[in-house]
Amino acid sequence: MTMNRSLQRLALAAALVAVSGHGFAQFGGGGGGMGGGRRGARPDSSTSPRSGDGLNTPATASAKVRDKLYDLRVQLMITPEQSPLWDRFSDAVWDIASRTGMAAAPPADDLSAVQFAQQRAAQAQDRARRMQAVSDSLSKLYDAMTPEQRHTADQNLPAVIP
Repeated sequence: MTMNRSLQRLALAAALVAVSGHGFAQFGGGGGGMGGGRRGARPDSSTSPRSGDGLNTPATASAKVRDKLYDLRVQLMITPEQSPLWDRFSDAVWDIASRTGMAAAPPADDLSAVQFAQQRAAQAQDRARRMQAVSDSLSKLYDAMTPEQRHTADQNLPAVIP
């Protein structure tokens, strides 16, 4: 399963590079901040949502999180030693981001009010458990970061965590 995630990440990265007009040339150049990198010339569609064009689906939101994680990894210049810690953090964020749309699913018509409340409570507990995994993995990664990496993380990570 971990290999499958690694292959998905690699395929996504290859696809992004293939379709990006900017390629890797933008990564080293001065973009800085959340608007930097290969998407610096585009407005962030999360600040200007468009409805009716299919761009606000849970899958699209998850893909945006994946893109932000990829960009942040490049900005942070994650070392080979930090890579396993980053992967745990990234997987935890991806796990919660990919399930965000599921939690918003409408309840089944045959649920009683009590069953509905119990369902929502179970979803909240599941999300809390997943957020704890994000927090725990980030703490370990943060401990392994340089002061410069921590500064970049402090400025950019809150926007990545769903």
